[in-house]
Amino acid sequence: MIALSQRRPGSISSFAVAFFLAALLPYIHGLLDLAPHQAFLESFAPQVAWSRDWVIVMLSARLSIALIPIAMVWLSAIRFARWMVTLMALGKLPGALPRIRALVEEGAFDPSYFAALLLSLLAVALLFTPTSNRWFKDKGGVDPAVFE
Repeated sequence: MIALSQRRPGSISSFAVAFFLAALLPYIHGLLDLAPHQAFLESFAPQVAWSRDWVIVMLSARLSIALIPIAMVWLSAIRFARWMVTLMALGKLPGALPRIRALVEEGAFDPSYFAALLLSLLAVALLFTPTSNRWFKDKGGVDPAVFE
């Protein structure tokens, strides 16, 4: 584990903020309007009795799952985490197509969804910058050739 007192590169800090916000926006949006999420979950898994409480649990679980790769990058500079984040962000793209179609055809715009999508794609890009590459290569360590 990398010491919390150690300074992180700007790209790593920006990744953590962007990815956290990308997870936090749907969470807050879901808590403010539980009914559509409950309806979606009931259609997706009708065998489960989706109460409002279980919808909140599901939203909280999704937020918690998003914190795992943030911790993997921030605390341990685990290379696998950037590929996991990439897959998580790219996994949102198939769901974006119907929303883009609805935006074009019906004018239905969900700003929190598109903001979360853009933030997650930004977070992925930040993990592949030269500074981030050095962070993962050095496992967050200090290069002995660099003196302060």
